Amino acid sequence: MKKKYAMTLLEIMIVIFIIGIIGSVMGYNMSGSLDNGKAFKTKEGCRKLYEIIQLEMTQTGMPEDKEKLLKEISKILDKSGLVRNVQELMKDGWGNEYQFEMKDGKLKFHSEKYEAYCKKKKINEEYPWQDEEKDKEDLSHS
Repeated sequence: MKKKYAMTLLEIMIVIFIIGIIGSVMGYNMSGSLDNGKAFKTKEGCRKLYEIIQLEMTQTGMPEDKEKLLKEISKILDKSGLVRNVQELMKDGWGNEYQFEMKDGKLKFHSEKYEAYCKKKKINEEYPWQDEEKDKEDLSHS
């Protein structure tokens, strides 16, 4: 008759320790991926928000009162019919609302968390109106 060997407490503790180390390494690597995903969501959300607002302003015209425009952005988005969840679009990847402002007669907005992320990663922030400004500069130089 063969003898059955049971696992000792020491063997079980070693296996649990190894699983813990692997889990902590994976968790550490995942935190960077989550921030990358939040930054991507913010960048794409900005692009979508900017394009919808520009489309609506082209069709209906820019309101005379700039402060009124800043207050009624969510109503403009809702009225457009292009956004399913307006309140979600008005937030960045971290769940914070965008900061809206009027600069040089144009509506611009930014995310403090996205800017902090870009600063931490030492990359340039990408906002949709920067593409337009770059295109205008390219046209003026040619």
